[in-house]
Order: sequence, then structure tokens, then C-alpha cells
Amino acid sequence: MKDRIKAIREHFHLTMDGFGARIGIKKSSVSLLESGKNEPSERTILAICREFEVNETWLRTGEGDMFDQSSSSILSRVSAEYNLSSREQAMISAFLELNAADRSAIMRYVEKLVEKLAPPSSPDAVSSAVAATRDYLDMVEKEKNTEGSSSTSAG
Repeated sequence: MKDRIKAIREHFHLTMDGFGARIGIKKSSVSLLESGKNEPSERTILAICREFEVNETWLRTGEGDMFDQSSSSILSRVSAEYNLSSREQAMISAFLELNAADRSAIMRYVEKLVEKLAPPSSPDAVSSAVAATRDYLDMVEKEKNTEGSSSTSAG
């Protein structure tokens, strides 16, 4: 079980301190669990499963998937990983509950919206952006040369 506990901690990119804080134990206890010197208590096993939505059978035996595979559990993990607000989580959940045709219609709408909001990519717009970038780089170069010559003559 020690390797599975470490795998959970590493999956969430947590330090031993951070992992322990999430399940209510100290860093030293996490270290003892991961080294195999201590076996986790029933309370610790349940805390790991609850906090990280880990499949209890997998944690105890190594059989099955690491995580609970219910849709609410998956969405909860994604929300935690990407720090989604409850509103963002509700939007994703509502989108996933739509049938394929409705999801497709929403995607077409979003793609049209992006097209309308995107800056024009005409050849004139591109050459104008390139010219503006060159002007900016020339200005920065001139400022560097001015600063360099003033600092050497000030001595």
C-alpha cells in the first residue's frame, strides 16, 4: 500500500506536508506510510479515499482503477486540478448532460463567436504587425545604445 499512497501524492503534485494536511496527518506520518514502516489506520485510508476520490479497493489491494470512475468524481477531480469555480463546474456538467446534437450546436456557435472576435488576418494586418514589431525592436536597440554610451562617458 505504501507505493499506492506515494503514487496518489505524486499524482496530485503534493509534498508530504501538503498531502498530510489534506488528510489530517503530519509530514512524518506520511513519510512512515510511504516507507512502509507504518500501516495506515482505517481512518487514514478513508480520509485518502474521500479527499482524493481514490477507489478504496485499489488503495487496499491494487486491483481496479486508482480513482472512483463515476462521472461526478471525474468532474470533481478535473475541477480541483484546474481550480474551477462552482459556476464553471456547473457549466461543464450541463454541457456534458446535453445530447450530441445539442453539444454540436453549441460548439458551432462558439466557433462562429471566436471567428467574429478574432483580429483580421489579412496580409495588410500581418505586414503592419511586422512593421510595428520592427519599429519597437529598433527603438529598444537605440535606447540600449544611448544608455551604454552615457554610462561609459559618465565615469
